[in-house]
Amino acid sequence: MRLLLVNANTSRSITDTLAAEARLSLPADWQLSTATGAFGAAVIQTRRDCAIAEHACIEAVEANLAEHAEGCDAVVVGVSLDTGLWALRETLKVPVVGLLEASLLTACMVGGRYGLVVVGPQTVPLYRELVERHGLAARLAGIEAIAADAPAVQAAPEQFELSLVEACNRLVEGGAECVILVGAVVAGLHRRLQARVSVPLLDGMACAVTQACGLARLPLFRAEADGARLT
Repeated sequence: MRLLLVNANTSRSITDTLAAEARLSLPADWQLSTATGAFGAAVIQTRRDCAIAEHACIEAVEANLAEHAEGCDAVVVGVSLDTGLWALRETLKVPVVGLLEASLLTACMVGGRYGLVVVGPQTVPLYRELVERHGLAARLAGIEAIAADAPAVQAAPEQFELSLVEACNRLVEGGAECVILVGAVVAGLHRRLQARVSVPLLDGMACAVTQACGLARLPLFRAEADGARLT
């Protein structure tokens, strides 16, 4: 079985980071392939970035499927703003899972209320709108943003660990029973930070890969899949 990880950012280093994290959660009988956006923002941070990246995301998936005659059995959208998620679901006959949606659904099963830690205060309204679009605002304990921009965090994540931990703990004080570390640039950091936070920390890639591979085995998807194809 094959999982396609699509990164709508144009940064191949982010794709590599996400792929490394994906492999940690990928079942032994699955293969991973990746696709990266050919145009748009290196790191998606604004509504304009999202609008452009949605087109790039769809084109990247089309190109990947054209190269693989066997298609794929599931798709993970490797962007924390779930860019392109609904468009791909409309056109593919396999599970399509987004990082944030998967994290939110997992959080609802782990604890009663959850919090988000995001990169950059300017992204808070975007994530709040996305939580509402996913229908899970009632369980949201709060959103904390670290004062940094995503490329800086990507370049030197260790320099922002204290800020991330402090943001997590503020959410715990506010009633969060688990915390989602949001953003492709913080993928994998939950393992280094967990010991300093008293509630579970969730990573979007781990949640998304686990859910996508599980969904692909359900009869409702297996009946139609026969290799994902865009119509």
